[in-house]
Amino acid sequence: MFGNIIRTFRVNNGLSQSDFVDAIQRSSSNLCNLDVVTLSRWERGVTTPHLKRQNELLDLIGANIFDVWEERDSQTTLSGLMSKFNSNGYIDMSLRVKTDVTTINSNNSFLIVKVKEIIDVIFEYEENLLLKRLEELGFSRQAIIEKIINQYSGELSIVTVNGQLVGHLLSCSYKFASDFLEEILLSKEDKSHLIVTFNCTHYSSFTSTMGREAYKYLQSLNPERSIYVILKNKNMFDLFYFLGFEYRSIKHNERSNKVMYLDSRTMKSKRVWVDIIVNYKGKGNE
Repeated sequence: MFGNIIRTFRVNNGLSQSDFVDAIQRSSSNLCNLDVVTLSRWERGVTTPHLKRQNELLDLIGANIFDVWEERDSQTTLSGLMSKFNSNGYIDMSLRVKTDVTTINSNNSFLIVKVKEIIDVIFEYEENLLLKRLEELGFSRQAIIEKIINQYSGELSIVTVNGQLVGHLLSCSYKFASDFLEEILLSKEDKSHLIVTFNCTHYSSFTSTMGREAYKYLQSLNPERSIYVILKNKNMFDLFYFLGFEYRSIKHNERSNKVMYLDSRTMKSKRVWVDIIVNYKGKGNE
């Protein structure tokens, strides 16, 4: 697929292999060693460059790695990710489960009242510094979620199996952290893609929440910013560390959380993330 994309672009633009190589060498210092022999091998599918080089070349011609990557190529890597869930003591991945996903944003925030019990579970279990901070200020839990969704462009995704919570993700504008817990951000110029709270206990809930959020993040208008995930749960910390995230600790009123972070270039250069997002898209999601 990668080779076909490159060849189609080159031919449609009337470029010989030599012309294409020359243009790429002038456009990127990281591809200055590209030669016609290597390009020919790529186009014929004999060899494929490292994912990082694929991303850079595709960016130069205006193509997207997620349109090139085929879902069937993802299964080996994803099976390793699934085993990570198993080794963390989660639900047996051999079980066939049907998940229900509810996504709440400003367009349907009236649904918040219908998931009050689930919101209570999230607050009690996660011990999230940002959410605790607003509780200290006197906001009810329902009011906090409403505030995040309606005032900070927030979105809450809840995944359930037979009514039981197996995953959730709450994201919003970085301004929420700036207004209530500045320690999360590195500076006043820090405009990170903020995931306030996240957890999942089954791989299927990871794909439908984090796979979706990662895709949104990489398709955003500001791809240079990092993605932040605030975590307390050790299993989730281990999982995101496995997925290439770095971390730092933050404290407030004797409580501590981890801020896991990753930049877009690193995410796109890691096969496991490309596989996760392609798997999410392959289920008919866009």
